[in-house]
Amino acid sequence: MASLSRAKIDLRCRSPHDGFTLVEVCVALAICVLFGAAAAATNSQLLLAVKNRKEAAAATMMLQERKEQLRATAFNSITDANYTHDNIFQNRTTSEWPLGFLSEKVTVDAYPTATGSPIVLLRNSTYPNCQIVSSNSSLSYPSQNLLRVDVVLSWTSANGRSRTRQFSEVFSYPGNVGQ
Repeated sequence: MASLSRAKIDLRCRSPHDGFTLVEVCVALAICVLFGAAAAATNSQLLLAVKNRKEAAAATMMLQERKEQLRATAFNSITDANYTHDNIFQNRTTSEWPLGFLSEKVTVDAYPTATGSPIVLLRNSTYPNCQIVSSNSSLSYPSQNLLRVDVVLSWTSANGRSRTRQFSEVFSYPGNVGQ
């Protein structure tokens, strides 16, 4: 009987030289793999979120740059499609580089009642140097003293989604800075 109880004790206590069983090693390895996979998935989601925030910030900065360029332009120059094409929208901004497949559309029309034939400029992969889509020479002062300028940015984000940012600004004669 003493040898039987001693055998039970030996089964419960391991010696320092005993190793792990194959099942224990496989369970520990599976736990480590699951933890690593979860960490990698979380990391990729965080990197994608950082890229999306970077793109949103770049689009906001780009719109702000365009707004400041327009504010520094004389009223009658804003109504001239060739002037806005050559001096403002043909040039790239300093903050647009993170935006993939960028499209910039600018619409200039009378305010508060639209004329129905606005000035439209478009810059995208088809027209990288900006294209005058439509022009209207009757928007200048004295026929109009208020203009609405809409700038719409569209791009494809890092996760493949189509994104858009825009602003609308009303300019008055002789109210803006670049008179």
